[in-house]
Amino acid sequence: MIHIPGTIIYFTPYFFSNGKSKNKYFLILADTENEIIVASLPTSKDHIPPAIKKVHGCISDDEKKINCYFFEKNRIISECGTFGFPLDTYIYGEQIDFFDLKKLQSVYKNAGSDYTIQCKLSNAELKSVKDCLKNSGVVTRKFKKYL
Repeated sequence: MIHIPGTIIYFTPYFFSNGKSKNKYFLILADTENEIIVASLPTSKDHIPPAIKKVHGCISDDEKKINCYFFEKNRIISECGTFGFPLDTYIYGEQIDFFDLKKLQSVYKNAGSDYTIQCKLSNAELKSVKDCLKNSGVVTRKFKKYL
């Protein structure tokens, strides 16, 4: 399994710690070089208050404790020039997490059936996502040092 920052993986399905599963995108944000990666499970769930205008990119308001990177649906965001999320998609700063690479590789063994590599974010898009998360008061220092 590729663990290069910016890689977009689509798990079919992804198994959550609560026992539920569903097809899910996964975005690798950073590699800590010790078998742990920082990643996000982007979501199509919109938790942005209606008063805040949604424009592709960083949506951050430390006072309201909001940090989100918003991907407009079908907007091409990849270096391969073909991938855009099929729905409006969000990465919330408080939802990024550490993932054990060996555990992921033991659960998702077969490329093509357990998961597919969609593409890699363009360098500019990855930088924007990381800057958005790094500059947020919502994201803790333990993650910021890897971003």
